[in-house]
Amino acid sequence: MGGERTTELPRHGRPRRLTVLSLVLLLGSLAGWMAGCTGSTPSPTPGRKLRIGLMITPKGLNDQGFNDLANAGLKEAERKFGIEPVLIEPATMKDPEASLRFFAGQSFDAIIAVGVAFLEPIRKIATDNPSLPFFVIDSTIDEGNIKGIAFREEEGSFLCGFLASRVSKTRKIGFIGGVKIEVIQRFSDGYRNGALRAASETTVVERYLAEDFSGFNRPDAANTMALDLYKDGCDVIYAAAGASGLGVISAAAQTKKFVIGVDMNQDSMAPGHVLTSMLKRVDLVVEDVVKTLQEGKGVPAIKRSYGMADGAIDLTDFQFSQQVIGEDLIAEIHSLRQQIIAGTLSARPVAPPPPAPEGP
Repeated sequence: MGGERTTELPRHGRPRRLTVLSLVLLLGSLAGWMAGCTGSTPSPTPGRKLRIGLMITPKGLNDQGFNDLANAGLKEAERKFGIEPVLIEPATMKDPEASLRFFAGQSFDAIIAVGVAFLEPIRKIATDNPSLPFFVIDSTIDEGNIKGIAFREEEGSFLCGFLASRVSKTRKIGFIGGVKIEVIQRFSDGYRNGALRAASETTVVERYLAEDFSGFNRPDAANTMALDLYKDGCDVIYAAAGASGLGVISAAAQTKKFVIGVDMNQDSMAPGHVLTSMLKRVDLVVEDVVKTLQEGKGVPAIKRSYGMADGAIDLTDFQFSQQVIGEDLIAEIHSLRQQIIAGTLSARPVAPPPPAPEGP
């Protein structure tokens, strides 16, 4: 809906990719250089290549979602702006601080972290590197040289909930989150609000895969959870769980039920069973950050919130599900989308009215 739907990953230029193993190999050769390093990052000057680090989650590449999109944005920024891109991929989540601390000591103009899993290590390291800007995608943080960049996921999720409720024959739909944190809550809140807008009697069953960030990389566990939800009467599931969502799509194909994809266009992974995908254009955000820095506008000019009106949140065009959904429902969803963009419809939870004051 509303423009390009499928994000093609660029085939040109590969950003330099460094893992924790690479760090060990590099330490010896860089030891002398680091001894004289002050840890400060020079301000961008005209004609000089910006050096941008992108820190993704462990085993994040090829997740067909969030990390792949961020990497695509970095590649596109390299093509358009001639930056020097460096992909930072920790081997595990056990010690991301070691990777960050090493890279922060190098001559970067900015480091972009994908997701809030790295927030605490970044807080520690940013204090020691006050001139190096850190941008944390999926966060609202605003502390010194750390700036969060958030999406209004509830906007697209509202439409997903509306669609799920209307398609459901059982009036029982499911939501699977990777871990219960603020950003995933925006997905679930929007989904629930949209479902109740479509049919107030809809039941939304909410489940989470883990109590830590491992929930975003557990497709087998997600598959089992989804199969249980389908067996329990849910006939549509929406997953906001990173690579774990691939297990939910597999479960939908296994049971011939319905699922809603997320982040990238996942409609073709189970044609006819993936009703739509809620697009979250992390690639555009990464590219936008680089563009702003390249133009010399500085950190204060970085955009901090992206939604449907910015082209960063949307749904796909129901390429494989039109017959299931029907033209009338598609038209309804399009109308709701236009209202969200215009600001006349809020996808956020409506706060209950305050209790009436008690009489004397």
